[in-house]
Amino acid sequence: MHGESSVRRPAGYPWHMPAGWWLKNGDYIRYMIREVTAVFAALWVVAFLVQLAGNGRNPAAWAATFRSPGWLVFSIIALAFVLYHAWTAFTATGTLVHLRMGKQVVPSGQLNGVMFVGWAVATIVIGAILLMG
Repeated sequence: MHGESSVRRPAGYPWHMPAGWWLKNGDYIRYMIREVTAVFAALWVVAFLVQLAGNGRNPAAWAATFRSPGWLVFSIIALAFVLYHAWTAFTATGTLVHLRMGKQVVPSGQLNGVMFVGWAVATIVIGAILLMG
């Protein structure tokens, strides 16, 4: 008996969440889809970094990479997922961020609008630089 505890602990009920808990609510489904899109974005970045290391400054290697149907399909899918991820992040900003200008709170719709305008401007500027340069 030495070293043994004579106090009995109640069995209790272990907490258990069913595997498909998120399938019962449309908001949870959209949230889970959003989280999966980040995985595809990360995979694309890793694949691109591997290509960057492998191709270096060899234009022929880059041309072969960009002409590869697998790379093109994966890039288009990753782009769609990144756009969805960005869209959901920007639309959530008005709910998550309470910005004050003096004593006034900026309405969530205006904050979301500024985010989308900034996104559009950045896209146009980067696109122009890539096309001209």
